[in-house]
Amino acid sequence: MNLNTLPKKITLAILIAIGSVVWLNTWHQYVYTRSRIDFPPVSNRLRDTLIILIPVMLAVWIGVAIAQWIINRSSGRMSPSTQSMLTAGILGGMTSITISLMEFTRGLGTGIGNQFIFLASICNRVYPNGNLLLSTLKWIFPGTRALRYHILVRDGVNLMLFNLAIVILLIILLEAFGFIKARNSYPQEIAG
Repeated sequence: MNLNTLPKKITLAILIAIGSVVWLNTWHQYVYTRSRIDFPPVSNRLRDTLIILIPVMLAVWIGVAIAQWIINRSSGRMSPSTQSMLTAGILGGMTSITISLMEFTRGLGTGIGNQFIFLASICNRVYPNGNLLLSTLKWIFPGTRALRYHILVRDGVNLMLFNLAIVILLIILLEAFGFIKARNSYPQEIAG
């Protein structure tokens, strides 16, 4: 599995940036209550995607470089499916950490980060004493920081799973196209 080409990395970064913004907006609207929450009009999906695209691109480049380094260090002992799982895991984790840190930093001006204030205010009412993670974070951190960290952890885990699904889907598509291309070129080699 080779994602170490510029078009593949750009495609992956764009898909992850768009998918992450759409996922986080949808996740924030439905996760804390049984009905849809209408946020103030601070979130613009295109603007948020463009803001997080450069850091996501850097995370993809670094993630691909780390995965390729690990694959090269294995000296061919790693199966192609293991290489794909390793690459997907590294890219899903690195992009999710990058987006979560950008979401946590309100100074960057993304609408996702600005929704943090609203989510932190309702989080205490939704989970007053029934959430072990929130209770632990309230014990460790005073005030609203525990609520913000709770949202950050929940968003990060769910975003990692979503980004992992995007990476796996792209890897499957690339492998399928490579298989079809190899299959179509095989009769030409025999005939030639």
